[in-house]
Amino acid sequence: MNKKRISKSPEQKLRDLESHLYFLWDARRLYPSQPERYKQLAAELRVLVCQTHNNKPLLLRLMKEYGFTYDVQPPGPPLDKSPIPMVGWRDDPEHKKLTIELERALGNDKKLKELLEKQAKLRCSIPFPEYVKKALSVYIKPYDYSYQDLVLAISQQQGSSHEDDTVEEPISKIQNVRIGSDQGHVAPLISFADLVIKVGSDFLNFLIDKYQYEPKCFHKNQSKQNIS
Repeated sequence: MNKKRISKSPEQKLRDLESHLYFLWDARRLYPSQPERYKQLAAELRVLVCQTHNNKPLLLRLMKEYGFTYDVQPPGPPLDKSPIPMVGWRDDPEHKKLTIELERALGNDKKLKELLEKQAKLRCSIPFPEYVKKALSVYIKPYDYSYQDLVLAISQQQGSSHEDDTVEEPISKIQNVRIGSDQGHVAPLISFADLVIKVGSDFLNFLIDKYQYEPKCFHKNQSKQNIS
């Protein structure tokens, strides 16, 4: 017999959000000394921002429900001429053409400057939900992974709540690459976790300011300090 399910109150959903943001922050805090915490990072990111058939992203849906928006800005120096890379750009004819032109212009300062200015015109901010689904986290030839793709691949195959018997071949390959001190599949996960913590922190402060929300874990003007 199916058991009746009862909707959570708005207050409970916000408490749940705080809990998962804290779990994400705590795993991020421990990661440098406990690298396997990346499994927890992936699991919490899945809960907070990944849309699947069975999963409605907690942070994204509450941001929408309460009218909070966040735009991700293009990178700063030394990449201040570059737009945010997106999934599919490598196959886009215009972007492929511009990439080839930039490569051919190396050594020709005047031509290179013109092309960089052309590229800079493509720079724009991206709404956070779109960034999650479409921004490029890592390219493993010939595969593009968005941040959502990467989080789901890791959380569903190597995460703290599920260990699969198999792993996608591109993920297996990039595990053997080091980016700084991190494995290749974990490095973009870390930077993305930092962004999600920042967005979640700003959202909580928004709730405090506009709705007089009383946080359980964080305090006004201390959220960034406490979960970053």
